[in-house]
Amino acid sequence: MADFNFLEKTALRIKENRTKLFQLEESLAHVNTEIHEIPLKRNTESTFAKIIGVGYDDRIEDLKKSKENLENQIKNLDDAVTSDLSLFISEITSPDLVIPLEPTPILKEGKIIYKYRDDARFNNIFAVLSELLGLSAPLVVKDVMLSSTEITIASREEFEAKQKFISSMNEIQKTLLLKSHKP
Repeated sequence: MADFNFLEKTALRIKENRTKLFQLEESLAHVNTEIHEIPLKRNTESTFAKIIGVGYDDRIEDLKKSKENLENQIKNLDDAVTSDLSLFISEITSPDLVIPLEPTPILKEGKIIYKYRDDARFNNIFAVLSELLGLSAPLVVKDVMLSSTEITIASREEFEAKQKFISSMNEIQKTLLLKSHKP
């Protein structure tokens, strides 16, 4: 059974790993720049070191090892993000998805509002979901606004609101499935 708490943890892991991935890619770019510059500077640096009577180490071997290590870390992290994204899509599109909403909605300003149980917040789910759908949060699908704190439905009737909510969730799930199966 897929549930929002599991998805929130998965989405957080995706975000954290993407941040780490970005940092590793920046480090790799720096190492690549150093590796590229060494042959350009080697003659001058080694001559200067000889003149002042010190040894010269261009650190090329260390940099190459560092580059290889960073490339491996990037590949592993990229694989983890890809795997977590697949899991996220699989779980959020599951017909067994459980969204922990309070069973009794609030009627406010002509709209039905469902809060998450225990005042839960699902910021990471909606950040990843928004990115995957190419939309900004909160997500608005038809007459339904889905956010990290509540679901707001443009309806005064609870039964109609439930129908609209189900329909919007189906739309989101179908769209994600279509986007995830692009060639």
